Amino acid sequence: MFRRLGRFTFRHRRVIPIAAVGLMVLMLGLSGPLGGQLSVGGFSVPGSQSQRANDLLLKHFGAATTELLLVYRSPRADAASAAVQARVDHSFKRLAQRPQVASVLDFSNTKDPVFIGGQGHDTFAVINLKLSEIAATNQLKSLESYLSPPSGLRMWVSGAPAIDALYNTALERQLKRAEIIALPVSLLLLLIVFGSGVAALLPLLIAGLALPTALSVISIIAAHFGMSIFVTNVATIIGLGLAIDYSLFFVKRFREELGHSDVAGAVEAATASAGKAVAISGTAVAIGLSSLTLFPASALRSMGVGGIVVVACTLLFALTALPAILALLGTRVNKFGIRRSLRRASTESGPHSSFWGWVATRVMRHPVLIALPTAAVLLAAGTPFLSLRLSTGSSVSEIPQGPARTGYALLNYHFPQAGGVDDMTLVVDYRRSLHGQLSATQEQQLTSYLARVSAIPGVQAIQGLLTPPPQVGTSAYLALLRRPPGARPAAINHYVASNIAGPIARFQVANSFGPDSKAGAQLVRRIRAVPGPPGTVALLTGGAALSVDFINAFARTIPWAVLLVVAVTMVVLFLTFGSVVLPIKAVLMSMISISAAFGAMVWIFQQGHLSNILGFTAPGSITATDPVLMFAIMFGLSMDYEVFLLTRIRERYLETGDNRRSVAEGLAATGGVISSAALIMITVFAAFALGHVLDIQILGVGMAIAVAVDASLVRGVMVPALMRILGDANWWAPRGIRPWIARLGFYEEMRPGPGREPV
Repeated sequence: MFRRLGRFTFRHRRVIPIAAVGLMVLMLGLSGPLGGQLSVGGFSVPGSQSQRANDLLLKHFGAATTELLLVYRSPRADAASAAVQARVDHSFKRLAQRPQVASVLDFSNTKDPVFIGGQGHDTFAVINLKLSEIAATNQLKSLESYLSPPSGLRMWVSGAPAIDALYNTALERQLKRAEIIALPVSLLLLLIVFGSGVAALLPLLIAGLALPTALSVISIIAAHFGMSIFVTNVATIIGLGLAIDYSLFFVKRFREELGHSDVAGAVEAATASAGKAVAISGTAVAIGLSSLTLFPASALRSMGVGGIVVVACTLLFALTALPAILALLGTRVNKFGIRRSLRRASTESGPHSSFWGWVATRVMRHPVLIALPTAAVLLAAGTPFLSLRLSTGSSVSEIPQGPARTGYALLNYHFPQAGGVDDMTLVVDYRRSLHGQLSATQEQQLTSYLARVSAIPGVQAIQGLLTPPPQVGTSAYLALLRRPPGARPAAINHYVASNIAGPIARFQVANSFGPDSKAGAQLVRRIRAVPGPPGTVALLTGGAALSVDFINAFARTIPWAVLLVVAVTMVVLFLTFGSVVLPIKAVLMSMISISAAFGAMVWIFQQGHLSNILGFTAPGSITATDPVLMFAIMFGLSMDYEVFLLTRIRERYLETGDNRRSVAEGLAATGGVISSAALIMITVFAAFALGHVLDIQILGVGMAIAVAVDASLVRGVMVPALMRILGDANWWAPRGIRPWIARLGFYEEMRPGPGREPV
């Protein structure tokens, strides 16, 4: 199949590159009018209690509103004074008159002490916008232009739109910085590896075709489905690394084949060998990323979809445009050489012709003595992962530096009586319309229920339907609440309508815990354990509730995601190599290298080691999406090196029938290019770690460590040791199914080498 593809690309070598460029330009053009916006969030779980509560609030209280939070600090402890409040009101006076603003809440119009914090130095105002979060983020600069800095006070703009905008800016800056670092360094390394200017440019050319195409497709998908703003960085990390990896493998094999074949034969042979390995490893990466689509949260699903798109685009150009360009170049692929040593790449590598061949030979002399301590070191490196603590990334330390983060921190630390920015919302659903009033019995039952909730440690206060408006006594207000709306003053009706609609009543539960804290999660569980008033369903939402629901759904999905990746990858490897043993070994080796990277991730980022060097504040937890993203990406990438190595080992085994010799020669032939690809991949990943978005830092550092471990200790030491121990059992499969697998075209039957019997 892949030989036929090689012949096809050679015959159409002039048309395919033009078509590739045309496809990229077409997708770039379509992404403008058809593209959508990427968004922060996407961690709500469909069907969860928090999502059901949010759905009820949206249905009965109208269009979703987004809060813009203005935080003020006075040099004196007089934030509640009339003079300070007058300056606060004046600062947003013009904004409050804009049609996008639904209402404004602050101390001056509520007299609620929750708006005063910081021992009297701080105050804040809530600007309720008639906009979705995405729309508010896009219009943030326009909205901020209607604010006037108050004299004598410091002001910070925070809230979801401001934090989203901060993420957008930080991610864009981090992406540009990574590209500025990764591309020149990768080109330099490719020049050293290939020794040829033309050959070195080819991997970057494929990346230049694949990445814009993939990002354009992702933009078009975002117009119809929610896509996380992290997709761009994640897709760029994956796409740049894979494009360089696959091109490196392909070009290296093509140059080898040129030594004993014409250009047509070299393209065909390179596609049959390296092209097949690229297709299989790409499939493995896509399988790993497909596991993300099992998670109910749209943020993870979108990153899985985005990753699959970039893998598909990279494979498309690597298997078509790259061999076609090589066919056009022919021997000119070696032009602009900077050193002659790599011109020797036309000959087969012997077991002692490279450093890795030498390592493999010595490892296989004492495989058990070397494999056991190496495995022990790798497993020990993974032990910090046992203390992993997951979160949804809502802590202050995980937000990029900027005014919105400062405001967010002030709200969390100086206004505990207001629950910071994480008031939980309690929704009491009566399942039938209340018609804007409560009966005496309903009021008594609701009062009793709220008293039980208020008694839970950590609950600061509950504000809502039973809380009288300013300057109205509690008894008078409750008496009015029992009357129908037509028998009440308009001002009371307006107040009641802000807390009761259709069959539901809502209450704000102020608490002193962060949304990602253990105490916050425990508080959510304790509130939910209190049964609602008779005949009602009580639902709790808010940051901490969303976090609990997400982590619970995450924990339920993880086993199935891992099972999917492992099972499907093993099937693909079985069909590729016709062996039952090799897929099991490959999965175990990948798990070991990933566990070491996970241990480093926890040790560095959760526990805070190297925080001064990398420039971050340890949050004491890891965002739940990070380890699953790392697993999905790294499991596939580890298969990348495994498939490339085993493909060459299998070729030698088919020719010689000598397991030990084929392992040494296969590693000698591929060890250098695997090390080179790994070094470039590490450079790409490390470049993304040089930013201020903690999740991207974690991914960059974690994957760089995983690749380094995988390409050195795992592929260079553990694989040859285990293959030496297993011997010919490496290639065992039930005899009856070999011909069936061979007919699929992925697997060649064993043929006897010189002087040996068939296996």
